[in-house]
Amino acid sequence: MSHSEQPPIVKGKKKFHRHLTKYLYERDTLFATLWVFIFIFVLGSIPLNLGVINPIKLSLKDFDSNDMSYSKLGKGKKTPPDKNIVVVNIGYLDREGLSYLIDKVASFKPKVMALDAYFEGPKDPYQDSLLSETFRRNKNLIAATMLGFKGKEADTAFERGTYIKTASKYAYVNIFQDDISTIRAFEPFYEDFAKKRYKSFSAAIVEAFDSTAFEKLEKKGNSKVLINYTRRGSNYLTINYDELMNYEESDAEIFADKIVLFGYVNSDPADIADKKFTPMNERFYGKSIPDMNGVYVHANIISMALEKNYVKKLPLWMNVLIAIIICWVHMSFFIHYYLESHIWFHLAAKIAQVLSAIFFVWLGIYLYDKYRLKVDLKLSLIVIVMAVDVIYFYEAWAVWMHKKFNYKTVFKPHHH
Repeated sequence: MSHSEQPPIVKGKKKFHRHLTKYLYERDTLFATLWVFIFIFVLGSIPLNLGVINPIKLSLKDFDSNDMSYSKLGKGKKTPPDKNIVVVNIGYLDREGLSYLIDKVASFKPKVMALDAYFEGPKDPYQDSLLSETFRRNKNLIAATMLGFKGKEADTAFERGTYIKTASKYAYVNIFQDDISTIRAFEPFYEDFAKKRYKSFSAAIVEAFDSTAFEKLEKKGNSKVLINYTRRGSNYLTINYDELMNYEESDAEIFADKIVLFGYVNSDPADIADKKFTPMNERFYGKSIPDMNGVYVHANIISMALEKNYVKKLPLWMNVLIAIIICWVHMSFFIHYYLESHIWFHLAAKIAQVLSAIFFVWLGIYLYDKYRLKVDLKLSLIVIVMAVDVIYFYEAWAVWMHKKFNYKTVFKPHHH
């Protein structure tokens, strides 16, 4: 081999680089990239209410490839149990039973008790009085409420479920999303139009247990916080109410200085009472059965806050910037094949789209799984898909502009 000759692999790299960058700084590439985002904006602004499209739209809206970190890569399976939290299954206990249960746990000296159940009206007067006194006695008990909304714009919040009014602390258990969507985030605080601030159930528990952890959570303000799910229900010590009533003083160490969450728990997949869809669902897409009881969702939020194990999220502007760069590079590649190797254009474009989609989905999952960094690449995947078709629209516009106004373009009439 002479010094002037280069190995095939070097030639291949140069050829690929030329395909990728030859048109990178052309005005047409930049304008065609802009057209992709104009199309996305216009199509996104059209109010489509077609019955056939809506189910697809809803399913795509709730899709997040990062869920595969849990369902397919086993994220959270090796996480040790959280020794700070004990879950007590209240089953279908009535108010009298709840009163005895709470008092029993209180005798074991937990640091915080929290009841994931609320009471909207009177029942049996005797039972109501028992539970009211139990609430009054146990100052470390946090009771749940539901935030309701009123006013013309639903801008005023009020607490529901406070018929038993004697608890020292109340906090809302709302997640603020519909029941069929996957719960990926929560609002630790809610501030209504009148600037009245309400504290979420999980935030109130963290505050009562660890003030330092609460300060970090409080800095996140009223915005949604991504939930870093680290444990399934089996990773939390869970005790049924009937078993607990037989515990003796010797069992006090199980509860001493811990957080005790009272809530409804069931292991029967067919029983979906108080169950939510989470990223830990075994079916990350097209799921039909919710997978986690609400009390375990709260437990995961509390574990995340106490361990300061938050998910970092790229801001919207950075996700958009990434999508613009990806679209720009792909557009340069597509235009090269469109103009110079049109016979191979569709094949090259489809291969590039598939490989790019696989790579960027993998990259997003990898960053989320290894570094707890959420990069929203949905827009990037959309622009890769749309770029090919937008070239045809842009070409027609560019050729027309060339004929009418002598617009300089790399596209010529019937070039292929």
